[in-house]
Amino acid sequence: MSISRKDFLKIFGSSLALGSLPGTGFAKQTHSDVQIPTSGGEPTDEGFWQDLAKNAYSISSDFINLENGFFGIQPKPVLAAYQSYVEQVNREGALFARREYPKKAAEVKERLADFLQVSTEELLITRNATEAMNIVIQGYPWKQGDEVIVNQLDYYSMIETFQMLESRGILTVKTFEMPLLPDSPEEILQKYQAQVSKNTRAILLTQVSNITGLIVPVREISTWAKSQGIDTITDSAHALGHVPFDLREMDSDFVGMNLHKWMGNPIGAGVLFVKRERIHELQSFFGDKAPQNDSISRLGHMGTTPFAVQLSIPDSIAFHEKIGIDRIAARMHYLKKLWTEKVQKLQNIEVLTPTDSTLSCGMASFRVTGKSGKEIENRLLEEYGIFTVARVLGEKGCIRVTPGLYTQTEDVEKLAQALISLASQS
Repeated sequence: MSISRKDFLKIFGSSLALGSLPGTGFAKQTHSDVQIPTSGGEPTDEGFWQDLAKNAYSISSDFINLENGFFGIQPKPVLAAYQSYVEQVNREGALFARREYPKKAAEVKERLADFLQVSTEELLITRNATEAMNIVIQGYPWKQGDEVIVNQLDYYSMIETFQMLESRGILTVKTFEMPLLPDSPEEILQKYQAQVSKNTRAILLTQVSNITGLIVPVREISTWAKSQGIDTITDSAHALGHVPFDLREMDSDFVGMNLHKWMGNPIGAGVLFVKRERIHELQSFFGDKAPQNDSISRLGHMGTTPFAVQLSIPDSIAFHEKIGIDRIAARMHYLKKLWTEKVQKLQNIEVLTPTDSTLSCGMASFRVTGKSGKEIENRLLEEYGIFTVARVLGEKGCIRVTPGLYTQTEDVEKLAQALISLASQS
């Protein structure tokens, strides 16, 4: 039985209030102290999601934010914990950084490893997924004549990193056009299989495209690639906290992730996963006194780190776990379908994302005939109070829509009505 809205407000609100009281030691607490009902929270349970938005988030009422793909809004308890860590670091200075932080950082890493169900020896906390991916791409043991496969839906920074290495004569980049609306995960697998040559050393996989939200079947591609002696390097920046997955089952030896997107951690935290037996193969991206050993820590000698950001990781994990990835994914998919199904048959609207839950989750993109992406982005904000973002995709570009946990059905319904109006003017 679903908990009532009244009970939700009472439980959730009192827990948040406790965390904000002076002298409660909130910095030592985590979101496990915040009571979120274990029942309810179905995609259509508007009471649950309204109460979550009201009690766990502080959101501007000046506009509807449908651009959560850049970074996620921190829930109130995460923000409060982060602020307390900032104050502690500022108050205790280098004594904290040199004496206390190393132990706390180890505890953070243990919590993260437990959450991801891998070994601490296989994880490196970075500043973002781009840094994590660069550590792998630029440290990978490329050989003369090696080829890497990418496509237009991969993140531009990763493509540019490979192109930089290509310009140095280190490898060859092979690019293909991924179908925007594939019929199935099997079709995606077949597209990759068709690109492989005798020189293919690695395939770049973007688990959830930052452009259209297309989900790539990483496990199936990785398993097949390994049978051919090919590695997969996986960009999961938009997957962690957004879609369910298991790093072990995914079977990609190198994975970069973000914690400040769908996980709602403060900005400046990413994760690199490298299977233990592959760590020694990577050359250090940053200078280190132990340039070649089997410790992943040598890959992250990046200087002073944002202490408070990393200390907040257990708090963001705990909040995320209280809601649950299955509830999150189901809600995000539901919100996406609400607006895409209302506009996908309009004459002047082109939805660029499959609506099937195996091929996309919360993110989706569209175009308006005869209008540039930037023009539509500006008009949605200026005329309708809806913030989205224009993305580069071929000559026409596109608009990406990314809801958050606080997004309401009325928000995406307003988007649909705005698009119906804009389409009628094209």
